[in-house]
Amino acid sequence: MPWAVARRLLKSEGLNRARGWNRTLARAADGDDQYDNKEDELQDALEEHIMCGEKLVQLFELEEEEIAALRATALALDVPENPFSGAYPILLTEEELAGHQGAAPVLAAVVNYNEGVAVVLASTRYLQTRETVVVAELTDEAAGELAGFNELIGVRHQRLEALDVLWIPEDGRYIEVRVDYPFGMHQRHGMIALNQARGRFDDLLGSNLELSHVNLFPVIQSLYEAQGDGAMVELGFMVAGASQKLEKTRRGEQCCREEAYHLGGIGALDAPIQVYRTSVLWHVDLGEDASSAPEVSIRGNSLHTAEQNPFIGEMVVRNCARFLDYNHVRDRILDHLTSDDEDDDES
Repeated sequence: MPWAVARRLLKSEGLNRARGWNRTLARAADGDDQYDNKEDELQDALEEHIMCGEKLVQLFELEEEEIAALRATALALDVPENPFSGAYPILLTEEELAGHQGAAPVLAAVVNYNEGVAVVLASTRYLQTRETVVVAELTDEAAGELAGFNELIGVRHQRLEALDVLWIPEDGRYIEVRVDYPFGMHQRHGMIALNQARGRFDDLLGSNLELSHVNLFPVIQSLYEAQGDGAMVELGFMVAGASQKLEKTRRGEQCCREEAYHLGGIGALDAPIQVYRTSVLWHVDLGEDASSAPEVSIRGNSLHTAEQNPFIGEMVVRNCARFLDYNHVRDRILDHLTSDDEDDDES
């Protein structure tokens, strides 16, 4: 769980935080009545984050009868005994993962929530990440050795436990495959993980999800046109004459749709822009004066604008602490998806 997400979650539980993950974990490990008294709540929060934190997501539209049958099949699955299922929802340490490198995903849990059923696959993945280290958060000795630097870039090689989820809702017509997509993971590796997870879910449930794969490309244009629906912090588009533009407004969370430079530029055009990439964030109240900033990214490329029927089948959902903020993002996407379908029907 990224620290930016964790500190908001801890605040929502009324827990004091130290500066950064390491100092906060050390504080809890040394014995802290606040954390001891919240052990059950924190484990619930951890499991919710497993379901929806830092995910690469695909949607599949099925008939309600098909979803009901999948849900019944999922609930009847027998979860085998293995190190992942034995520890769930606690993650295995990097040392414990050493013997499972490269192994196929295994069934770790089937969890029945009020809003749906989650089928969870576990596996070991290898990740190389580049991380920013804030010198002020290091120990006094280390900070002294690095005097004069504000931040450092560190390269970390690590094994991690990936928990990929098939979400089968209680209501609605869309199921989701959500695979772990931590910062630093290449999209190519994320797509491999998605295909592997979807194939394993199909094997377990006797399904063929690819036949009902949802196209998210139309959602990009719908989000762009939805003034005031979240802050659009990234926007990629083509203009007449094959000119390609990428705008970002992450500082201060300004919105690309409303930014003066953007409005001035498109106002001078004779034809509408062709949008192919976007990131939008919202703010969701978590309680205890804490809010999260969940974000969705749908990333096409300029070639999509030249295709007759462009298809993008996945989205990245980040910065979600719990079901509350993840569901907000997913529901916004579904609203845009279904509104686009209704527009097609009317035309």
